[in-house]
Amino acid sequence: MHGVALLLLVVPGGAWQQPGVWKTTRQRGVRARSQPEVKEPEVKEIPRNVAAEFQESDELPEELTEKQKEIARLKAAEKFIEQETGVYICKVCAYKYDPEVGQPIAQIPAGTQFSELPATWRCPTCRATKDAFEPVTLEIAGFAENQNFGLGGNSMTSDSKNALIFGSLGAFFALFMAGYLLN
Repeated sequence: MHGVALLLLVVPGGAWQQPGVWKTTRQRGVRARSQPEVKEPEVKEIPRNVAAEFQESDELPEELTEKQKEIARLKAAEKFIEQETGVYICKVCAYKYDPEVGQPIAQIPAGTQFSELPATWRCPTCRATKDAFEPVTLEIAGFAENQNFGLGGNSMTSDSKNALIFGSLGAFFALFMAGYLLN
């Protein structure tokens, strides 16, 4: 160590620690020094049932801080819009009833909504009743109260947003590459 004395103390628990704040370790002949340990401020978690209680009563328990109350209020307001497509899928066999197509075999014309089908109608594949069908919904991301803002982007589904973004990127790329053809 070339004249440098290193005083190490034994700490309960079997760890070696240098006096003072700095900890010293040795890794493959290299001495690494780590920063002093800083105690993180204690953060209390919001109870899981607070958002549900907030929806019901709009009042929060008094033991929560203002920031926790605001977080709980925002979580309660986080309701995504689910938009029905009109298409229904059989839970038993995954048959898809599309009102735009109808069911030509059973002589149900195109444009007939699922709710307008007769009560005796059954799935053509597995013969399940209408109760075995569930609607196909699209989930529109964002808060329900913000859907009317913007240039229509807030009410778009994630797939349509992706198509718009990457489609416009592709169109601009093609436009700029077409500039090389002008030479």
